Amino acid sequence: MKKIVTNLKKVVRYPLLCLFVVFLVFVFCMDMTSTNRKFSEMENRVLNQRPKLTVEKLVANEYTMEYEEYVNDQFIWRDRWITMKSISESVLQKIENNGVSFGKEGYLFEKYTSLNRQQLEKNLNFVNEYLEKYPDQHVTLAVIPNSYEVLSDKIPSAFPNVAQKPLIDEMYSRIDGENLSKLELLKPLQEHSGEYIYYRTDHHWTTLGAYYAYAEYVQSQGMTPVDLSQFKAYAKEQPDFYGTYHSKAKLYNAQPDVITWYDLPVADVNIDGKEYDGMYDLSKLDIRDKYASFLWGNHGLTKIVVNEGVENPKRVMLIKDSYGNSLAPFLTANYDEVWVVDLRHVFSLSAVLQQAGEEPFDDVLLMYNYMNFVQDTNLAKLRY
Repeated sequence: MKKIVTNLKKVVRYPLLCLFVVFLVFVFCMDMTSTNRKFSEMENRVLNQRPKLTVEKLVANEYTMEYEEYVNDQFIWRDRWITMKSISESVLQKIENNGVSFGKEGYLFEKYTSLNRQQLEKNLNFVNEYLEKYPDQHVTLAVIPNSYEVLSDKIPSAFPNVAQKPLIDEMYSRIDGENLSKLELLKPLQEHSGEYIYYRTDHHWTTLGAYYAYAEYVQSQGMTPVDLSQFKAYAKEQPDFYGTYHSKAKLYNAQPDVITWYDLPVADVNIDGKEYDGMYDLSKLDIRDKYASFLWGNHGLTKIVVNEGVENPKRVMLIKDSYGNSLAPFLTANYDEVWVVDLRHVFSLSAVLQQAGEEPFDDVLLMYNYMNFVQDTNLAKLRY
C-alpha cells in the first residue's frame, strides 16, 4: 500500500502528463463509441469505411493501410480538429495548407508542381485515334487553363506551379486532323482576368468565365453569341458557396463565393434515360457542393432539347469534364439540341453515338480543363 501511495505521489508531480493520459483515454472511448460517418459535408467527399479483413489483404500489407485511412477519416470531432489546425497555421502565417496556397484577394490555388507525362502521352494518342475513327465529325478541341495560369496577379510569391501555356501549345501542336479546330482560351480569359471568372474557393471557373468561353466557341463556328445582357433576365444567384479548394485548405476566414446561373427555358432535359425538370438541381444549392446544381451533377449522357419538332435540328455534342456543366446551358442559345457527354460515366463514346442515330452532329466540342486533360484515364473511351 505504501508503495502505491509513493507511486501516486510521483505521478501527481506531472499534472500535464496526467491530463494528457486522461484526455487520450477519453478520446479513445468517444472514438470507439461514435457512429461512422459516410460523407463529410465540410470536406465534400465520401469518407473511408471500416475495411474488410482478408488473408490476401494482410499478406499484401493492404489491410493496415486501409485501416489507417479509415481511422483517420472517422476520428472523433474530425471537422473541429481540421478547423483548429487551419486557425493555428494562419496564426503562424503559413501560406498554404494541404496542397492549397493562399493567394491575394481571398483566392485559393492548388499546388501543381509535376506533370504526369506518361498519361499525357496516352491522352494525346487517344484524341488522335478518335479523330481518325470519326473523320466526318467536325471537332473543336478546347483546353481550359486553370485559375492560377490566368489570375497571375493573385497568385502568392514564389508560386512553383507548372506553367500551362507552353504545355497547352505543345498539346495543340501534337493533335491534328482535317476535321479538327483548336480553340484558344487562355488569351480571352486573361483579357477578363480583372473580372469574376474563377471562384475564389473552388477549382471551377464561374458562370461568367464559362460565358466568355461560350462566346469564343460560338464565334469560332461562324455564329453570333448571345450578349450577356440578354441572359440577365434569367439570372439567379446563390451566396455562401465554399468550393473544393476550401474543402482541402479549411481556411477558417475564407471568403465565400457566389454562384450565378441562368434559368433558360428548354423543352426537355433527359439524363441517362430519365426526364428532369430543367437544367439545374436547385436542391444542391442548400448544401456545400453547390456547383453540383449545374446539369444535376456529373452524368453519362445529358440531352437538352431546346426546340421540339424541328425537322433538321442543329445539334452539338459537348464531351467534357465538370467545367462544361456551367457552359452547356449557354449553348442552348445557338443549338436546337445539346448533348452533353461525361466519359467518366459512360461505357464508351460509340455507345453514346448509337443513341444519336444516323443524324449527325453539326459540331462536337471536346473541352477539358488542363489538369484533367493531362491525368484523366477516361479519355481512352474516345476510341471505342
